[in-house]
Formats: sequence, structure tokens, C-alpha cells
Amino acid sequence: MTGKQIVREESARMLRGIVPLTLIAFGIFVLAGCEAWRAGISLMLGAAYALVLFRMIGNNVAKAALFPPDQATRIVRRGYFFRYVLTGLAVFAAIKAPFIHPLAAVLPLFFPKVILLWYNVVQRKGG
Repeated sequence: MTGKQIVREESARMLRGIVPLTLIAFGIFVLAGCEAWRAGISLMLGAAYALVLFRMIGNNVAKAALFPPDQATRIVRRGYFFRYVLTGLAVFAAIKAPFIHPLAAVLPLFFPKVILLWYNVVQRKGG
């Protein structure tokens, strides 16, 4: 199996985890009194961006694995810096855009970490 195939499969698994977390977060925001359309758009944008970041990390690592260690380290660092700048711009846009709820847009950025932790816990218990 190639690196790109692994990234595609893991991204699909990540999407299966992001969708329910986004729906749960949407319900919480609506129950908390936020405008439904604003929270929904913000959560969808944040979830889409989190999935894109996850794919970028996977593609970057798959690419770096094909190179010698020194060059691979540079590739990974360059990718990390690029994603870091993109995330800063996305958070800044979420704060400044009037139609985006900042918390709802930033919250999905933590979903991949929660999903990976959850899969790790379930895998250890379930075998």
C-alpha cells in the first residue's frame, strides 16, 4: 500500500469521526443560544479545514518518507511552518469575519486529536 493510499484511508476514517463531533457541537451551540446558521457554517468551515490540515500532514509525511533523513526533516519542517501560517490566517479570518462564530470555527481544529486519542483507547481495549 502506498503512502497516498494510507492517507486517503486515514482521511476517510477521520471524516467518519469529524461528522458526529461536528453534529454534537452544533447541537450544543444551538442549545447555548447561538444562531443556528452562523454556528453551522462556522462548524462546517472549521471541520473542513481540520480535515484538509490532516490530509496535508499525511501527504507531507508520505512525501518525506521517500527522501533521505536530512531532506525529509526539511520537508516536514517546511510543511509544519506552512500549516502553522495557514492556521493562523484561518483563526484571524474566523475572528474578523462577521458571519463566522469564532469559537465554532476554531473548535473543530481539535477534533482530529480527540478522534486519534479515541481510536487509540478503543484499539487497546478492543484488541
